[in-house]
Amino acid sequence: MRERILQTATVQFLERGYDGVSMREIAEACGITKAALYYHFTGKAELLAEIFTESLGQMADLVEAGRARQGSVEDRIRWIIERIFEMPTEQRAIIRLARHDTDRLDEADRVSVGKAYSERFLQPIAGLLAEGSASGELRQFDPDWGLWVLLGMLYPFLVPPGISSDPRAITELMDVFFHGTAG
Repeated sequence: MRERILQTATVQFLERGYDGVSMREIAEACGITKAALYYHFTGKAELLAEIFTESLGQMADLVEAGRARQGSVEDRIRWIIERIFEMPTEQRAIIRLARHDTDRLDEADRVSVGKAYSERFLQPIAGLLAEGSASGELRQFDPDWGLWVLLGMLYPFLVPPGISSDPRAITELMDVFFHGTAG
């Protein structure tokens, strides 16, 4: 039941936003009473924190698998990004939801999710960029800035249908990130 509630709440949050969904609507969509919903979750903020935590776990597993691969830094980062874009659109869209609604979490969950996001997602990718910069594979740059450039390029493509499901889009984005637009 808990998993069904999380799946239902995720879809509703993605479709209507955190503020556009009530606990009553989530309970109705699950076919349960509000009391049953509150048995599993104390409120929307706890539901949202659980959604973020589960999604982050899946993303962190991908990042760790990519880091552990053999090959160049570029190949490993491309592998990570390709795997992220192979995830169902709804799963990728949680990243955008987190970007917009993390402030809805209570302070302890906000700190916990933020720390896990940094340690398990951001820092490992920045570490790969630093490795490439230090080895000369990539030009010298601040890996934290490089990370934000990379994520900034990818962020708009996490949700929209069409281009986000076209593997060529990811290849083009990665080519621009690693090699620029000069001929």
